[in-house]
Amino acid sequence: MFIEALFFAVIIGYILKGKIKNLENVDVKATYLVFISFFIEFFIVISIKKGFFNIGIFTYFLDFIMYGLLVIFIYFNRKNKFILLMGLGFLLNAIAIFLNGGTMPVGAKAAHTAGLTLNMSKEGLYSLINENTKVWFLGDIIPLTFLRNFAISIGDIIAVVGLMLFIITGMKKTAKN
Repeated sequence: MFIEALFFAVIIGYILKGKIKNLENVDVKATYLVFISFFIEFFIVISIKKGFFNIGIFTYFLDFIMYGLLVIFIYFNRKNKFILLMGLGFLLNAIAIFLNGGTMPVGAKAAHTAGLTLNMSKEGLYSLINENTKVWFLGDIIPLTFLRNFAISIGDIIAVVGLMLFIITGMKKTAKN
């Protein structure tokens, strides 16, 4: 979903007479932290899908590191309102994940729409919403079938809006702004 958001943000940025090159004028600190955190998540999901390990203390610990890196990135860039908005989205996702044993709760309908099996423990860092799920409303409960099938959360939507606004406004920023 974030790839599609980047794509659409760039298109909108160009429509609004922005330029990709102008993103060089945006002051962003420690972007490497974002890449490391997404690599950690990618590593966890692939490792679970390949059966190298199961959801548990190790994945919970890696999740903690991943979100910790994102918090540090957001702190370094706290003067940018769009990065703060992304941070709010990440925070909402983190709340759902950490209150549910390190997994993002997913609604059955949203999982079906996204093409996930209901055996969530083999899909990545997901768990199917049940009567024990805490803050289920922050989970991936929104089925989305635009371009490809997704199950998304309120946190995802907020983070994507922040990302898109960051890109669009950054594309309009000149060296003088």
